[in-house]
Amino acid sequence: MKFYTFYTNNLPQQLIEDHKKVCDYIGIDVTYHSEDFTEYDSVYSAHGKFMTSVMQSETDDVVCFLDIDCLPHNKKNLEWAYEWAKLNNSFVGNAQNIFHEKMVNHLYAAASCLFVSKKGWDILGKPCFSHFYQGDAQIDTAQILSLRADQIGLPYRLMYPIGYDEKDPSSIINCWELGTYGHYGTGTLYPATYHYFRISKFKEQIPDLWTTRVNNVLGDQKIISNYSCLPYEL
Repeated sequence: MKFYTFYTNNLPQQLIEDHKKVCDYIGIDVTYHSEDFTEYDSVYSAHGKFMTSVMQSETDDVVCFLDIDCLPHNKKNLEWAYEWAKLNNSFVGNAQNIFHEKMVNHLYAAASCLFVSKKGWDILGKPCFSHFYQGDAQIDTAQILSLRADQIGLPYRLMYPIGYDEKDPSSIINCWELGTYGHYGTGTLYPATYHYFRISKFKEQIPDLWTTRVNNVLGDQKIISNYSCLPYEL
């Protein structure tokens, strides 16, 4: 189980070091790929192109990806996702949507934590992972996998969020709508990972919340989110 992580050189070195420390502690192998930051759209496309190139060159049965602001915290659940993708010739990823777009109700396996079977990618027609526009609808990085799978009926799995840490004052409901499922926001806890989401906040300084969650994992402490992703509890 080998992961690949893309990042740009305008991010602070502390972020990269934190990510490496957590991955080493959890016990996963990560290959890091850095590119120069030019402007947003170019980097957005470069991320997907990098993922596509890894799919083309990697020889393992399942190719794994982690975003630089996505911390692993549960190796057992990572291993489950890997094995499920391999056994079912498919893919597994964190549930996400583009909450400000017309496809708000379409949840997909996001690039933040993604396991893609080589055979499954072949079944889907070996699509490029880069974002693009379909009419006036934005298709996010790696979202094409879920769209293609929905079209041909290929089963896949989403890892749904459990909780999140910070509300978004720019949103009417102070958080992001995850389609018909519930809510999520800055610092979203998933079954295997913790995704900060607001990478732009790292350009000025390392957020205290990020440091807290890094220390939670390194200290073998369970991450307890500030808010539930669901409007009800068990």
